[in-house]
Amino acid sequence: MDKTQAFAILAAVPEIHLLSGVETIAKLKDESSDEVKIAFGSMAFELFRQIDQLRNNKAVEMFIYASNPAGDQPLNSKVSWQGLYIGHSPSRNGRYSGKARFRPPSTATDKPTWAIFWELQELHPLSSPIAIASLKGLGKKSNLTSRFIPEDPLLIEYL
Repeated sequence: MDKTQAFAILAAVPEIHLLSGVETIAKLKDESSDEVKIAFGSMAFELFRQIDQLRNNKAVEMFIYASNPAGDQPLNSKVSWQGLYIGHSPSRNGRYSGKARFRPPSTATDKPTWAIFWELQELHPLSSPIAIASLKGLGKKSNLTSRFIPEDPLLIEYL
């Protein structure tokens, strides 16, 4: 799948779900699955509809802030994970409408409250975290502040 360079996405995902997501991807690869992806829930259905219109069926670089880390949270926020956004699907009564094998096991206790589920491939930790202060919102004049902590996904300039 081609990748767009028109924009990227910044999102926050609990660290436990990211670690569990890596295990899910490894398991799918071991099974020689024809589809290797994971799905995370969100209430930002309008943003993901906009993303799907803008991306023209191309993958979008996604930079992920690991929220709720096991250790201390640094004073200056950093993106420490990356993946490729490939699309989203509406939920069914708050739950993922696709196959359960694409959901990280750590999400099994999540309450069924999501409007959509965004799908990601190639999830991996970054070898060198990226300071959030070096990122700029799409169409914005200045970078995000060093202590900005993303809660909802947002569009950013492509790096």
